[in-house]
Amino acid sequence: MNKNLRNTLFLFLIFFITITYYELIFKMRILTVHSEMAVFRILLFTLSYSILFMFFLKFFNRRTIKILTYVGLSIIAFLYINQELYFSFFKGIFLTVSTASDIGLGFSFLSKYTRSMNFGQLLYLVPIFLTVGLSKYKLIEFEISYKNLKTPLYFLTGFVFLYFISINTINEVPPHPELELSYSEMDIYTNLYDSQAAIKKFGLLTYSQRDFFNLFKLDNDPLTEDQREDLIKAFFESRSEHVNNAYTDQFEGKNLILITAESLDTFAINEQLTPNLWNLKEEYSYFENYYSPLHYRSTADTEFQVQTSYYPDKNVTLSMDAYMDNAFPYTLPKMFEELGYETFSFHNYTDYFYPRTEFHEETLGYNYYFGAVDLGMFEKEPTGIVNNHEWQSDLEMMQIAIPYFIEEDQFFVNMLTVSGHLNYRDSHDVGILHEDEVRQYEIDNDISLDDEMFWYLAANMELDLAVGHLMDELEKAGKLDDTIIVIFGDHYAYGIDDTVIWDYDDIKDNGDAMDLHNVPFIVVNTDESISIFENNKDNYMGSIDIMPTIANLFGLNLDYSKVFGHDALSNNENVVRFADLSFVSEGFKYYSISEEYEIYSGNVDGLYLLKLKEDYMIEYFNNIAILQNDYFKEDEE
Repeated sequence: MNKNLRNTLFLFLIFFITITYYELIFKMRILTVHSEMAVFRILLFTLSYSILFMFFLKFFNRRTIKILTYVGLSIIAFLYINQELYFSFFKGIFLTVSTASDIGLGFSFLSKYTRSMNFGQLLYLVPIFLTVGLSKYKLIEFEISYKNLKTPLYFLTGFVFLYFISINTINEVPPHPELELSYSEMDIYTNLYDSQAAIKKFGLLTYSQRDFFNLFKLDNDPLTEDQREDLIKAFFESRSEHVNNAYTDQFEGKNLILITAESLDTFAINEQLTPNLWNLKEEYSYFENYYSPLHYRSTADTEFQVQTSYYPDKNVTLSMDAYMDNAFPYTLPKMFEELGYETFSFHNYTDYFYPRTEFHEETLGYNYYFGAVDLGMFEKEPTGIVNNHEWQSDLEMMQIAIPYFIEEDQFFVNMLTVSGHLNYRDSHDVGILHEDEVRQYEIDNDISLDDEMFWYLAANMELDLAVGHLMDELEKAGKLDDTIIVIFGDHYAYGIDDTVIWDYDDIKDNGDAMDLHNVPFIVVNTDESISIFENNKDNYMGSIDIMPTIANLFGLNLDYSKVFGHDALSNNENVVRFADLSFVSEGFKYYSISEEYEIYSGNVDGLYLLKLKEDYMIEYFNNIAILQNDYFKEDEE
């Protein structure tokens, strides 16, 4: 065997073994379902990719090949590490290419990113170090350039042949033909309908490859615009009508203050540290089965669901921005304004992450939006990459905001807090204000809190003071009984390590990845004449259900068939859906990652849950079609 061929073979094996190793490590650590055919297919794809890498590398000189090899292996390692870290935060998979534009914002939380790495992620660096070591001791060399014009054709032919075989192992027949809609493996490969399923069946590298090439895919939709609109219209008409229930119009004519609390989790409500929230939870209505499923843009995607009752689009970086110019006839501020309310929205941070000023005023239709600059909490909007964000006081925002609306006859107020934002450490601008109280809490209870938990609790004390101030001011103005306050977490406290959460959370089902997203939802009604709305509620609901639930309670003019959430207080069993296609209700749970389910009702079986999953995929695709085609535009014109 000549030296060039030997070096080529060794470098080919480096790529093949490395990618295979990455795929197996990723599947074992993240995806719990494996099949022999999936492993065989991934090996075929890996062979073809390794040959393709060699095809390109051999065009360069020795030095360039060496550099490209290290760079290529590092990029591949970064892909796997980044997806695993993302999964540790959000319990899902992101589209690698379509979210690349967020890299600048990602640097804002670089410290959290690096601190979240553990020994498991370091396993992905092993092949790089081995390659460097093999190179240093001359066990692998990079002198592999082409010696004649025929050789590139051999590599290219080998790649095409193996890739063709890989594609032909993908089944084009749906696995459940008895269902009305069942996606085949080829459907998933082509369109990435289900991220988890795509990675299980084809591997993360193929998933990323499909994501990249989908950017250049021509619009092959065989439907005309009129045909698409007819299908969406038929979908709306097929949906069941909303039926009034015992809660319908219970809050008609009342004011509403809706508080989306940053990272408010169940363990933030503490009798000693957050007494106002504790008392509200104990005295009024607490929805113990409220879930805020985490999507790619966390707070912004929760906000999008709450305000519009539409799911965010997984194919865009930020739905708030991508659909800024869309017509949404049914939003919370528009429906309240229709009844004569003045509508306000407040947030104690800037537009650095999300373009809220335009979205709230122009798209959602709030009469007034006040960000941190408008409230005088920041001098100007920050620009560039900001590594150390100055989180602002929820109490200060509340003190500034209340005078804007307290004298109005009828008001709907939306508030987004920020004091509870990560990172949870001794440099937290708000947490440091309450360090002494938390230290005293440790002494009183003879405990030593985890460092992240310590600063998380300290930060949330500011939210508690803000809520207490709001209650006092409403009472002073004589408007407490005429005002409903709804407080809920925008997502779980993913800035804290999961193992720490399970150590301190005594409410959720310990260790359950789905229950991790179970966060507080409190409805405060001090009007004793409305006795029906008391005590804890066991109704299941998610972020997307907030708007239709409020519409039912306040008698808003909502066409329930044209939104995707449900009135959580209806007599029907509500199902909470997650971004990864998992779902939970009173009667069952379905885990998309593991493809396992738990059934608590005798009327449910596995086939029913598969049918339910397909139904939810149909809903989601219609949801996306409505957004992408701006379905309601002509109605507003």
